[in-house]
Amino acid sequence: MVVSVLKEGSTGPEVIDLQFILKFRDGKNEFDPGVTDGSFGSKTKAAVVKFQQSRKLTADGIVGGKTWEALRPRSDWPKQPGEFLREGEKGEVVKQLQEGLKSDDVYTGAIDGIFGSNTKAAVIKTQKSGEIDSNTVGVVGPLTWGGIIGD
Repeated sequence: MVVSVLKEGSTGPEVIDLQFILKFRDGKNEFDPGVTDGSFGSKTKAAVVKFQQSRKLTADGIVGGKTWEALRPRSDWPKQPGEFLREGEKGEVVKQLQEGLKSDDVYTGAIDGIFGSNTKAAVIKTQKSGEIDSNTVGVVGPLTWGGIIGD
């Protein structure tokens, strides 16, 4: 998997997760990116810059490996910060996802390490349950991980 690099103009479920993480970071709403709409605009960039400055990172408003690592909510998650799982991926981390979904009683398929349509449907069901502030299109980022296996 490749770390998602996000910057002004980026869009999609990765940006939604970034916006939620920034908004609720440390419970202080100190890095407010504005509306969590999946569009990396000037407010999101300003929040990223402020976060980067607070962590003594290069304050360029670009979310790459070092910024994702600093944003990482928990160090024991089986994925690297900034890596997102989606349909079509395979491997041990997908097995861990499937095991977490099964233990939450939202996945009834095989633990086969293949992120197929059944796994995606279970992820979407979890994301839409209202318990996780995340994207709801079946892309697994840090917030979905927290809700599925981070407890």
